[in-house]
Amino acid sequence: MIHQLRLILRPIVFINLILSCFMGFCGIYALIYSEHNEAVSFFQTMAVIIILSAVFAFFSKSREKKSITIRSGFVLVVFIWVFTCIVGALPYYVSGAMSNIYDAIFESASGFTTVGASILSDIEGLPKSILLWRAISHWMGGGGIIVLSVAILPLLGIGGTHLMHVETTGVTKEKLTPRITQTAKYIWILYLSLNIIGIVLLSYGGMNLLDAFTHASSAIATGGFSNKNNSVAYFSSAYIDWVLTVFMYIGSLNFLVLIKTVRGNFKSIINDSEIKFFTLIIVLISALVSIFLYIQPNGFTGMDGKTYTSLLDAVRFGTFQVVSVISTTGYATADYNLWHPAAQILIFVLFFIGGSSGSTSGGIKVIRHIIMIKQAVINIKSLIHPKGVFTMRLNGNPVSNKVVITVMGFIVVYMVTLFVGAFIVALSGVVTPTEALGAMLGCLGTVGPGFGALGPASNYGFLPDFVKLTLSISMIIGRLELFTVFILFSPWFWKK
Repeated sequence: MIHQLRLILRPIVFINLILSCFMGFCGIYALIYSEHNEAVSFFQTMAVIIILSAVFAFFSKSREKKSITIRSGFVLVVFIWVFTCIVGALPYYVSGAMSNIYDAIFESASGFTTVGASILSDIEGLPKSILLWRAISHWMGGGGIIVLSVAILPLLGIGGTHLMHVETTGVTKEKLTPRITQTAKYIWILYLSLNIIGIVLLSYGGMNLLDAFTHASSAIATGGFSNKNNSVAYFSSAYIDWVLTVFMYIGSLNFLVLIKTVRGNFKSIINDSEIKFFTLIIVLISALVSIFLYIQPNGFTGMDGKTYTSLLDAVRFGTFQVVSVISTTGYATADYNLWHPAAQILIFVLFFIGGSSGSTSGGIKVIRHIIMIKQAVINIKSLIHPKGVFTMRLNGNPVSNKVVITVMGFIVVYMVTLFVGAFIVALSGVVTPTEALGAMLGCLGTVGPGFGALGPASNYGFLPDFVKLTLSISMIIGRLELFTVFILFSPWFWKK
């Protein structure tokens, strides 16, 4: 047990050093812009992290060469995410940018889990270095999530990628490389490349460097943080909207498939069932939402205050919002609370879907919906042909009953967690039942905004502290695919 604890501490030391480097960078950035108070807060936090790292490094010393167990792996993954969210909150709190520690934890958790929800009402009033730290939390979280979902969680038997990794010979079972470190390296190279391309394209559209980094990293990480009060609507640019739409879509695709495609295997993305179904959903719902926007009497109003009436504008705003929600980014250029009721229903449905497995997206994930739909079809066939034997296939390969049961279990636990969390939020008495459910959907599914008073034109700042803490925890639970966290509370987990 002691040896496993030492093994757990080693990667935590590594994560701490990365955090301290970025905090040091933000501290220097603060000095450049004469934000001395913020610079001190970053350097103080960095010092605390370095001291903790030294302590952890001392206790993690061991000459034994043993591998970390699966049980310790679960503890490590959860601890890293919780620890990072807490440490990441310190610059907000120490600098005074957020005087309430629950606000700081909420903002930090939202950043590192790429939820994108915020308690801030005046984002543009924050110091530039704090805005940079917010953006970096998204950037770090997005990259960490991809590595976690395609390289770590499958080893623990958790996550959407695991469904294909174990049971089929699809793209995720055909390992990119035999070593996790190599796979992680390829992922980070692609992730960095996409960020650089995004920054260049957004800069061409008129954004300054901080704006471009914030929005490019947020779109690719499917996060949703903006350094503008009106989010993307601040720029009121069709070019920027379409660039972000493309990068939100790319960020919500399986990164292993993307890497194979970049390396010349174009069939991997063309033949992938999950990506094809995901794209089909986007096309169909975008078309429907665009139609509903176009037929609205007197047009519709964007968050930039302008009224739009043309079909091209309807397609632009409709597609942007559909991709934003289904990718779990949460960006907004218009308040969907003001849209046609039918369009609102379609947006609401998207909250339950999510992106592809092995992506930066959260939510239930498309792969699970595909499996459940296929199982429903098999059930119908069995009613018609009771003696028939039907085999589910995914990408041409059989899917076992064990996988189907796992998916059903995940969805049941997801829904129970969703409604229990919504009940806790509703206990505050400051939101309606619909808003409470929307808040949990936004945080557990990592979308960000919800509905009503917690919609895209609002924020979570008015909620009581216990609700903010509940939602912060739900962000981590949703980000880690539920079972990774809940298994730690199982009595069987701790038995030898």
